[in-house]
Amino acid sequence: MPKYLYRRDNSPHYWFELKIPQDVQVRLGMTRVRKSTHTDSLKRATRIANIWAEEIWANIEAARGPDWDFHVVKAGMKDLQGKGLTADEIDDIALDVLSDDEKKYDAYYRASNKVVILGDHLEDYLKWCDDKGNSVKTLETKKVMLGQFVSRFRELDDVTEYNIMRWASERDIKGATQRSIKSFCADFFRYLGEKVLFRKLDAGVFVGLTTKPVNNKHKEVISGEAFKNLLQSNSGAGPLYKDAVMLLGYTGRRCIAIANLRCEDVITINAISCFRIKTDKDMRPDTHKPHIVPIHPKLHSTVDRLVNASKDGFVLPLRGHTPERRSEALQAFMRRSGEVTAHQFRTSVITMLHNSHEGIPDKAIYSIVGHSLGKDAHMKNYMAGLKPQALIKAVEAINWDTWEWH
Repeated sequence: MPKYLYRRDNSPHYWFELKIPQDVQVRLGMTRVRKSTHTDSLKRATRIANIWAEEIWANIEAARGPDWDFHVVKAGMKDLQGKGLTADEIDDIALDVLSDDEKKYDAYYRASNKVVILGDHLEDYLKWCDDKGNSVKTLETKKVMLGQFVSRFRELDDVTEYNIMRWASERDIKGATQRSIKSFCADFFRYLGEKVLFRKLDAGVFVGLTTKPVNNKHKEVISGEAFKNLLQSNSGAGPLYKDAVMLLGYTGRRCIAIANLRCEDVITINAISCFRIKTDKDMRPDTHKPHIVPIHPKLHSTVDRLVNASKDGFVLPLRGHTPERRSEALQAFMRRSGEVTAHQFRTSVITMLHNSHEGIPDKAIYSIVGHSLGKDAHMKNYMAGLKPQALIKAVEAINWDTWEWH
């Protein structure tokens, strides 16, 4: 039975009880919470108890923080708004009740958004993004980048074009990171204007985050001879290195796709051995249909051996409890073990297929390597419908034995 629940003598219902930590008993005005769940179902009582416990612990953490007055005033405002009081009526009440307490009146200004503290709205913004369907990875990135933003700019009035330019100069942010934070900040501003303040905010202040040129190194294409040398390399990394080289080299898929291949995703369709790729960039099993791609003949024995030896259900034995962590583990392993990056295999396979004498059409190449198709919904639907037998010719055109690159 959950620790919050118990049975009282002669009571048909489960009761909830939680002792309040001593350090916040005065602020919360109680020493414990005890009440009936009004149900004799343990399953339902457990759900109710978990909800109550989460709410109470949120209050406990708030009581331990420096913003307790803000927390109490905001809760009081929500209660009054729920009773139908207007903003002017709530202002009058606040003036009568809180004007003698400077801290609490300042907290009211903050809770009523007369002074907008950006950090107060970040959590609600992320929940709003989650409801809109943002991926877990995007939400994590937004949380980190916008966390830096609200740490640098405490109040809305601090966000000016001049201050943004100074911030960009201090951090020296560039390229993709710069574009991302500019996009996230502008979206956060739109959310504040439309959902919180009900007025348009000028996202033009972020013009100071103008993208600067970035001198990225060219992702070099691997030659057939270099690929052969990688397979014969005595890097000391063990058999995992050769297996990773084979899988990356004969699929052209991203690290995140290869690292998250499960044994159950090695399937047979119409006598064709295939990978059922369910995880890739911006692609997750619960939101996207899997990509079905024929397995290259050169991989059959390797895949069979890995599947038979698997102890965790994954094709490659990597550490990590999330798709991102497993991908990072594979990338890090390749960097430590060899002279090429994992993405060079992808670059090379795409280049190889585009230069193939077999005349492989773009739609087949992109279907094999999981290349982004932009916003063309027609092309996405068309390529999603390509059957494995239509891709065999393209897959077998990945031929490192004859591939030359100078």
